[in-house]
Amino acid sequence: MTSLQVRYFLHLCGTKSISETARQLFVAQPAVSKQIAALERELGTELFVRTNRGVELTPAGACYYDFFSKSDRKFRRLQVELRRAADLEQRSLAVGILENLGLDEVSDVIAQLRSQHPGLRLTVARLDNPTLLEQLFNGRLDAVITFDHALDHRTGVRYTELLLEQSCFLISREHPLAARPGLAVQDLSGQTFCETRSREGDGTDGYLRRLLALLKVTPGAFMPMDNLASGLEAVEHDHAIGLVDERAQLLHPERYRFLPSGTYQSIVCASLAENENPCIIQLGDALRAALNGAKQSI
Repeated sequence: MTSLQVRYFLHLCGTKSISETARQLFVAQPAVSKQIAALERELGTELFVRTNRGVELTPAGACYYDFFSKSDRKFRRLQVELRRAADLEQRSLAVGILENLGLDEVSDVIAQLRSQHPGLRLTVARLDNPTLLEQLFNGRLDAVITFDHALDHRTGVRYTELLLEQSCFLISREHPLAARPGLAVQDLSGQTFCETRSREGDGTDGYLRRLLALLKVTPGAFMPMDNLASGLEAVEHDHAIGLVDERAQLLHPERYRFLPSGTYQSIVCASLAENENPCIIQLGDALRAALNGAKQSI
């Protein structure tokens, strides 16, 4: 059995006409008939019955069509993946990651891509949201990994959701509220909250304030922070309340109390819709698999 025989067989299944199959494949009719007859001999069964209107599949032919068509689709997908892999070796990919995203899996996936595609020119930078957005829209970054709300539903952006995470309020164990039994989100009214220092284009500040309004929590004040480290310092030493994702609960539970907000935010891999770099798709798929696999193992 040859690939040519299978190709002619699948094409004939579609046209149900030997003459039309020959015309579409730019071969003579006897060539098609010869290949089909050879395939029937090899399989030991009749695949078609001839009618006045052309040919029809026999029950055995229908079974072989199902088998060969599935195999053909798998083969074509394999060809696409091989072409994509070859294309990756000739490309570059610039990725920006939100600086306070503590996702070890992101670094693991980046390292894996570098190992699998040594010819890929891959650069990674950890930046704040304003800089991420600026560099994404001016073309310096191909993809950014951040929270969906930070992109503020901008048009012309393609999103791949990587992970859905619950937001949690972060409270120092030394905070007067930390030891309160049955602590509720509404008990946080009047407290000072850490928020990213306001800069044009940064959606983080707006998200925190919208979240507090949604939860009917009235903040006493906001304490600006430049990054995650300064925010943790404010939580520990100034008794401010921070906002983190639920994965942060794995870090220093002896130092912090985590209060689930009951609301969720998505971590996304975003790129400009006009950017057709195939590396972006592979990056998004690999990150989604790695992050959700890690979440299920927690």
